Amino acid sequence: MRASPTAAPPAKYSLGSSWARYHSPMARRRKTPISKPLPQVEGIDPVHLIMPEQYPSEYAATDKTSPTLADYLTARFFPQDPHYVPARLERGEIVDDSGTPYAPHSPFIGGSSVWYHRELSPEPDVPSDLPVLFEDEWILAVDKPHFLATTPRGMFVKNTALANLRVAHDLPELSPVHRLDRATAGVLVFAKVPPARAPLQMLFERRKVRKTYEAVTLPIANLSEGDQLTVRSRIDKEHGHIQVEQTNVQILPGEHPPLAPETHAQKRKRRQSGQAFDGLNAESRITCLSIYDLDSATVDITGLNNSARRLTHLQLEPHSGKTHQLRAHLLAAGSPILGDTIYPELQEHGNDNPALPLQLLARTLEFIHPLTGEDVMLRSQRTLALAPPPGPGVR
Repeated sequence: MRASPTAAPPAKYSLGSSWARYHSPMARRRKTPISKPLPQVEGIDPVHLIMPEQYPSEYAATDKTSPTLADYLTARFFPQDPHYVPARLERGEIVDDSGTPYAPHSPFIGGSSVWYHRELSPEPDVPSDLPVLFEDEWILAVDKPHFLATTPRGMFVKNTALANLRVAHDLPELSPVHRLDRATAGVLVFAKVPPARAPLQMLFERRKVRKTYEAVTLPIANLSEGDQLTVRSRIDKEHGHIQVEQTNVQILPGEHPPLAPETHAQKRKRRQSGQAFDGLNAESRITCLSIYDLDSATVDITGLNNSARRLTHLQLEPHSGKTHQLRAHLLAAGSPILGDTIYPELQEHGNDNPALPLQLLARTLEFIHPLTGEDVMLRSQRTLALAPPPGPGVR
């Protein structure tokens, strides 16, 4: 990091300011109340649900004309366990915006708020070391290990980078400004306080952050050491599907200037006409750092025979940030990332393989600090299991 003249801090912020919180898959997004009626527990926010304006007809009980809150929550989330919600209501564990517990027979009221803490199930043990790469009063950047989720999701709620850092650094307002997949290691940036979140997120949205990744794959056809290619495509993610849908793939040898993003004026005009954006929305530059033979003493890769133990160490520069973009683009180039359990074929969920995690590392992240004007350059100190020893080709 290169220092610059000290900038005046922004106006004092309120501890009750609205800030990004984790929503469970059940939750509907809505403007955050000034304060949460329940505290964090071990770095985990309470779940916040907003009731629909009308009681859904598909949940209507045949023997009731006035459904209760318990009826709704049970029908939507716990139909196999009709006693779960009433028991939590009896214990006073489900509250409204003021923190007042709902009664077991509280009526369903459209638009009302419901807050509660998740009852956590045992979670698989995962690596949790999070070395600090940079910290000031606004930002905390860490070096995330493979297998640790960024935020609560699925079976991982407590064993996440967000929950761990909130507790370890006593930062209850900590919130992520971008995300790394659980399987990906490397540089991960958080906002420490609410006023820092929006300016940092804006950097990512406006593509003012330069990101480089490293990956290990089988050799890509016609890509020698030092060669580059650019992959462009359209990537869409359908809710409930793990893999993305990729169409209109373009593979361009050599270096090409990034696609110009849609301007605000173009976006406004398109939206006014009721049109959806259907152009290319994902672009990555791929550089071959080295091609080498896998050492026989290195991690064994199931499915690779002796004639296929020649590997390629790549530098990747995503010019956009679509879900699974780098995985999908390397698949399109003919060489999916080694250790990938999602592409080309979705494998059954099982235990993680610590010996061979996804060979994808968020190596560097550079930006101008939006609150101090400093140049910030962050670099992961981790190493991919199948990467060659550092050499002149690795930046």
